[in-house]
Amino acid sequence: MELGGEVTMTKVYMIILDGAADHPVAALGQRTPLDAAVTPALDALASEARTSLITVIGKDIWPESDSGAMALLSYDPLLHYTGRGPLEGYGLGLVRDDGRTIAFRVNFASCDETGGILDRRTARGLSDEQLQALAGAVRDQVSLADLGVEFGLVAFNRHRGILSFTAREGDLSGQVTNTDPGFRNVGPFGFPVREIDPRPLLARPRTAAPADARAARVVNDFVARSAEVLRAHPVNRERRDLGELPANMLLVRDGGDAPRPLTAFREKFDCSLTVMGQIPAERGLAELIGAEFAYSLPQPGESEAAYLATAAQQVLAAPTEVVFIHLKGPDEPGHDNRPDDKRKAIELIDTHFLAPLLEGAGPRDVIAVTSDHATPCDMGIHSDDPVPALVRAPGLEPDHTTRLTEAQAMRGGLPVAQAVDLMPFLVKARP
Repeated sequence: MELGGEVTMTKVYMIILDGAADHPVAALGQRTPLDAAVTPALDALASEARTSLITVIGKDIWPESDSGAMALLSYDPLLHYTGRGPLEGYGLGLVRDDGRTIAFRVNFASCDETGGILDRRTARGLSDEQLQALAGAVRDQVSLADLGVEFGLVAFNRHRGILSFTAREGDLSGQVTNTDPGFRNVGPFGFPVREIDPRPLLARPRTAAPADARAARVVNDFVARSAEVLRAHPVNRERRDLGELPANMLLVRDGGDAPRPLTAFREKFDCSLTVMGQIPAERGLAELIGAEFAYSLPQPGESEAAYLATAAQQVLAAPTEVVFIHLKGPDEPGHDNRPDDKRKAIELIDTHFLAPLLEGAGPRDVIAVTSDHATPCDMGIHSDDPVPALVRAPGLEPDHTTRLTEAQAMRGGLPVAQAVDLMPFLVKARP
């Protein structure tokens, strides 16, 4: 498009409200947080848009943020997803594309050393200094050389980490079960277990393939060897002395083989893409599809409002034709059954992100707002519920909906029913 002799680029903005979709909640007058939230910017956008409910992956598949992002970027997780651990590991540089590396998510957990019962699946009380000290000791003191395997471990976000294993020779398969009793495997997807037996599990091969059996042995030996290091570490001795639970065991889950190559985004759509994400898996996904990537996270001590205002300007300034941003605010209150806090998180995004974005975006830009999954407060976990989606685009006649809510989206006129079809629709709608 030319204005006054200058060429200006029309853009596509895809805004992901992490876990915003929900069920009606009694505490909010039988409304969902999206419905209860006061969202003038989102309402103004909805009045110029079409909405619909979209299925993120499929029935009985509960998306994570990484598989949800993969679907929303048009890459079908049922075809391409190999697990959260491998994709996260790829984004952290732990997973090699050599066919001999597998990866897992891990939690630093607290286990009763006499009875073998998990006091906590996640050692949430760790400081980052303590977490990094424990991870460093495991890296320095554990060896799997006798198994012909090297490992990598990166710890982050209070108690989490990514663990990779690379075979020096021979095959190694990520098709093994979790040692974390809180999650079960269904193919590459992980599902929370509601009623758990609080005992760490042994990893088991999921098929009869020798590479699966070898991987299960590697995982179990690593868990045992790392537990010896963690048990004796000064951080945990100090925590016991203070009456705090030690972080003395690694629980392993969401494993799989290295991510498969994907068609470049530019090759699919003849457009450049920036992904602004909050997790290493999104960085891994961006690398797999040839997109620019930038972490979009609050800085230490920065308020959520200030972060959102900065993020809006970064999105507007992104030099690519398509910009994808993941805003995490609504998800955690959904996990913790705090519907009013979830409502407030949505309102913060509306005021400090969406309002300035709408002010700065051009009238011919395409704007989409949706969720990567639902996190219903009454469940406390992700679900397979369809999520509302909104699209404003030049030439797209608005429907009768006036808000982005689950109930209104059910009656909306956006001709998109699957997440994998949303990006093709947006790019096609771009002038």
